[in-house]
Formats: sequence, structure tokens, C-alpha cells
Amino acid sequence: MKPPVGNACIYKQAGDFIVMVVGGPNSRKDYHYNESEELFYQLEGTVEVKIIEDDQPRTIVLNPGEIFLLPAKVPHSPQRGPNTVGLVIEKVRKGKEIDGFLWFCEQCNTKLYEEYMELTDIVQQLPPVMQRFYSDENKRTCKACNHIMQAPELKK
Repeated sequence: MKPPVGNACIYKQAGDFIVMVVGGPNSRKDYHYNESEELFYQLEGTVEVKIIEDDQPRTIVLNPGEIFLLPAKVPHSPQRGPNTVGLVIEKVRKGKEIDGFLWFCEQCNTKLYEEYMELTDIVQQLPPVMQRFYSDENKRTCKACNHIMQAPELKK
């Protein structure tokens, strides 16, 4: 489990669910979009799950032992500090269900960039998406306020 994502699938035999253990720290500024719900169960440390709900940013704080069911289609960005561990359960994607990765301006919350795909292997598919975004200053520049998002620093 290494940044920027820090996750590992721990139960691959489940036919209907993806069960992952996710550790911190992570180094991400993107938001994940999933067409179905995601269940967060925090085991160690505190995680802040940033969400965009009704076009407004909001933060859900989960302490050890707390559970949060993220509604479907809500962009979210879990921010994990050092020595944090959580369990995340997602539904297996079937058919044409898509995942998305979105970036929002850190100053005014305007959407900067989004990319959607049928996600089958996040370890292989996410790095090229991040590369396309972070290597293009035009994609990282907010059209509303001109703020330029910088790539996240890798946390250790």
C-alpha cells in the first residue's frame, strides 16, 4: 500500500463486492466518482472524506470504529494521514458501469477536469489519468479564478 492511492484488494473471491484495505498517508487531489455506494469503515487513525454534494464541498470525518455509507454518484476524495487504516467495500462493476476521476479548483470549487472509464484495474488505469491531468497546465488552470492546481506532494 503505497501513495498516491495506498490500497490493496484483500478479498478477490467475492463475486459481488470489492473489499479493500486502504492505508495512509495518501497523496491525492482527485475525486472518485462511482455509480454505486461505497462503504467506509475506519480501523485506525482518522480519515477525512471530502465530498461534493449539490455542487458544494463538504468533509466527513471518520474516527476508528466509525462507518459511513457514501451514496452513489457522489464525488469523493478520502484524505488519509500517516498510520491510518480503513476498510472500503465497493460493488463489483458489471456491464457498462463507469468510474470517474475529477479535479476541482482548490480556491473556488469549479470543476477543472474529469475523465470516465470502465475501471478494471485502478493500479494500472489511474496513473495515466493523473499524468494526463498533472502534465497539462491548461487542465490544471481554473477558468473561473485562474488558480493553477499543483500536483500533490508524495507523503511518507
